[in-house]
Amino acid sequence: MNKNFKRYSMDNMLKNSRFDFCKNLKWFIIPPIVIIIVGIILMCTIGFNLGLDFTGGSVIKVYANAEEKIEDSEIYHIDSNNEDYNAMRVKIEEVLKENGLSIASFRSTTMDIENVVTGGLAVEVQYQNLEGATGTEIAELNNKVRASLQQVFGYTKYTATVDYRYAISAPEVVTAAASSELLMNAFIAMLVAIVLILIYVAFRFEITSGLAAVLALFHDLLIMTSLVLIFRIPINSSFVAGLVTILGYSINNTIIIFDRIRENNKNGKYAGASNVKVANESVKQTMTRSIYTTLTTLITIALVAIIGVSDIREFAIPILIGIMAGFYSSVFITPGLWAIAYKPKKNKKVARV
Repeated sequence: MNKNFKRYSMDNMLKNSRFDFCKNLKWFIIPPIVIIIVGIILMCTIGFNLGLDFTGGSVIKVYANAEEKIEDSEIYHIDSNNEDYNAMRVKIEEVLKENGLSIASFRSTTMDIENVVTGGLAVEVQYQNLEGATGTEIAELNNKVRASLQQVFGYTKYTATVDYRYAISAPEVVTAAASSELLMNAFIAMLVAIVLILIYVAFRFEITSGLAAVLALFHDLLIMTSLVLIFRIPINSSFVAGLVTILGYSINNTIIIFDRIRENNKNGKYAGASNVKVANESVKQTMTRSIYTTLTTLITIALVAIIGVSDIREFAIPILIGIMAGFYSSVFITPGLWAIAYKPKKNKKVARV
């Protein structure tokens, strides 16, 4: 029974597989090239779907107790959630649409109402300001939006003890001052990371492996950016953080494969074997580990993307894309590049006198 289990195990099937990772390199590079070309076309035509961190906008909070008319005797129950989350979004969207605006971000949060409740359930809405509007025009429109929301959600009542109008917060204007500084800092961070990775891999293995690893990193970043363009995922500071994060993670599988290549090159079993043979065997020997580490990380990040709030989701989705791109490049592209470029050092023979 144990012998049959080992015979049909993933390790054994991969070991006996005749699939040639290096020979099929020309086919493996076609999908990434197509995705990157589409991404470049979209970037040159419609551009990125920039979020409030880069465009500026306004933020407003709406208390989640809309339909019910609260009497003075029920004032301390104002934090009960009697409104459906999606129904709130629909009503807020309608108000914004009437004023020529649209939701950029919508998430659950908490909200304090002076002298009434602390940390009650609410929703936070972010929307972009009208293009070309002055500060005064933005303030006037935001006040109009707040007044409309107060009317729609029934928060117009005022008593001697509480002003229910504060259940809709005063809109806060978010500036786009962070955009240029954020992008520059991210570019510097990625450049430094790439240089350090190149130095590390070249020192631990050799320069060919270092260059192949850096090309794989560029592949992962370009794929991640292109798919974000294609699916119109909002670009905020969380996306920039995702770019920097994926640099460190996507190199993981590549390092594992290069480590096995180095061991196999030193192994007498592969003495005289071609680069293609060594690279293929190294990928097969490490494939199970690469699949398991990638899957466990993907499952965790996917759960974060599914159950997390919108801000977390905007960070998790690019990470998901980057992890899959990193697995693809490390298994299907990097070994083939190494096999083409690597030139083994020749032992110098000492001339006899």
